[in-house]
Amino acid sequence: MTTEFGSASTTEASPLPKHDRRKFLGNTAKAGLAGILLAKTPPAFTKERELKLLTWSHFVPSSDEELKRQLEEYGKMAGIKVRMDRIAHLQLPAVYAGEVQGKKGHDITVASNAIPNLYSKSLVNLDDLYEKVGGMGGGWTTDTFGLGQDGSHKALPWFFISFPIALRTDLISGIGENLPDTWEDVHRIGTKLKKQGHPLGIQLAHSADSNWILRGILWSWGAKLVEADSKTVAINSKEAVEAYKFVKALYNDAMDKEVLAWDDRNNNVCLTSGKCSMILNPISAYNSAVTGKVMIQGTNRPIHQVINHIIPPKGPAGRHMAASHAGIGVWNFSKNIEPAKEFLEFHFQRENQLKFLEASRGYNQPMLRSFALHPIYASNPKFYFAAYIGWYTHAIGYPGIPTAASQTVYDQFIIPDTAAECATGKLSPEDAVKKAQTQLKRIYRRFRTA
Repeated sequence: MTTEFGSASTTEASPLPKHDRRKFLGNTAKAGLAGILLAKTPPAFTKERELKLLTWSHFVPSSDEELKRQLEEYGKMAGIKVRMDRIAHLQLPAVYAGEVQGKKGHDITVASNAIPNLYSKSLVNLDDLYEKVGGMGGGWTTDTFGLGQDGSHKALPWFFISFPIALRTDLISGIGENLPDTWEDVHRIGTKLKKQGHPLGIQLAHSADSNWILRGILWSWGAKLVEADSKTVAINSKEAVEAYKFVKALYNDAMDKEVLAWDDRNNNVCLTSGKCSMILNPISAYNSAVTGKVMIQGTNRPIHQVINHIIPPKGPAGRHMAASHAGIGVWNFSKNIEPAKEFLEFHFQRENQLKFLEASRGYNQPMLRSFALHPIYASNPKFYFAAYIGWYTHAIGYPGIPTAASQTVYDQFIIPDTAAECATGKLSPEDAVKKAQTQLKRIYRRFRTA
């Protein structure tokens, strides 16, 4: 991989005494990463070695800067050149396919959502690190993410991007309501505020946000797309029909038709412009209001002051929400598997994870329990939700694991499309659910026979 993406970097360690590969591995097997850090004496690879990491360009650039710093620090300690490449997340599928086919490229790779399962045969088994890192971090908040087709961990859970409700507290208190706790509260409050020109905004379109939010609604009604075996399609249920009925009522009573054409940016704009009363979205909408210095119309008051976040609403079956889960793994065709795994162990040490979390300004929600109550979430009352939202957040494929089939269902926008057809009256809730079932079965059948 060249540096043509514009954000790669190369750091070469200072000249070091030459040791052969066998001696290095023997020493590190005895001392481990802890021994390297304690001695502060880097065992060296041959000068030609280069440890390469691929990640997506983060929405908060300082997160990538900290990751790069840690990679370079490890490179100096281990006596190995390092390089980090960042590309747009939409380019990742093509890069994955090219590297797996050619069996060359990067050593360490971001492996989000279904990638650990899709490329299970090309990723290193990380069960040992999963147990070790989990033990150091108080355990994991998820037990379904990062699993390969053989049941082993092909990626370490890295972080997830959460979906709280972002809402206008002034508008809600202005109609004598408290902040919503249930989806029925959201419907009632949204209906009232739409009449005042401040609708609720949830995409029913081809957008990532729509995929995540609608799954959360389905799960909150007790519906599921697939059983826990990750193979059996289960969407055709009375719970799913009731969830679709609710989406239809929410659309007709509390939203504008424009949500049918929204992308992932439109709901942010709707909230920060002063129109929308509530959206479900990561903290990026709030951050945009802060940096954009947007004022409430007709006042000198910044709109970010009246935006707050709360955990996802509760439905008949509890509180659930979907989110994008980022993992990090090692290609098994790498010539640097041992140093790649050692870097991951180094990166997941408590001090480095704290720095990584802080550099993301809280955007990276940890999947290690001991970091969930990080003080960064108490530094701003707008982020209070973040300490608890992981309890209710699942990866695609829930209650099973993210698989290639579940990713395809996501990529084809089957849930947003059928929900939109139901909301607009093109299909009854029952027929929308049946259509989704037919499409899901076709996809899951194809992957079973592949």
